[in-house]
Amino acid sequence: MDLLQTIFSNNKLVAEAVERTEPVMRRLSLKMEERLRSGGRIFCLGGDSPVPGGYGAGERFFALPADATVITDVKKSDIFVAVDCDAPATLAPQMRAWRRRGMLTACITCESVSSVASASEMPITMTLETAGENHLLKVHTALQMALDALLTLALAQSGVVSAGGSPEKGDSALEKAAASLMKEFPALDRESAMELIQRHGSVRKAAKAYRENVYGLRE
Repeated sequence: MDLLQTIFSNNKLVAEAVERTEPVMRRLSLKMEERLRSGGRIFCLGGDSPVPGGYGAGERFFALPADATVITDVKKSDIFVAVDCDAPATLAPQMRAWRRRGMLTACITCESVSSVASASEMPITMTLETAGENHLLKVHTALQMALDALLTLALAQSGVVSAGGSPEKGDSALEKAAASLMKEFPALDRESAMELIQRHGSVRKAAKAYRENVYGLRE
């Protein structure tokens, strides 16, 4: 097998591992949605990537080192997601403490035994072969892919959408996006427009779906 085939094969294995977590990821995203709507914030511990997919969370999302001691002034609606690769075992007691105080705690891991995952309310555990070439690369790729999918799903469901290509957040963003869609399609009422935005995640995608469903036009 040449290098390119190896890369494709590894990516397929990673994607399959992430896909197997779909049930727990859906349950976790719904819990995150509820807290985001209540003003909660997402603290991503050990993850260094920005919010994916054009979702602007501003002060609602923080990507931090796994050292949780830097976090102060937390509230009950906050969400803590640990990416368990470089996260130290010393993070586990802090995750348990947040969980006891009513915060939502989650951990994304490829480890079969993880103290941080065990301390979390909602662990997402992916199974990858433990031997073979590029194992660490596959682990990092799987963790990042799962994190991106989780954040995208939770933010989209909570109404944090990108309106007209400008990242916005919260209900005001949804209102602006709905108004933009109604301007393009005057026959749409406000409720229907908001439902389309929530379902498809952006004005562009909602407009495309509306044209296809109502006029039978495909781009």
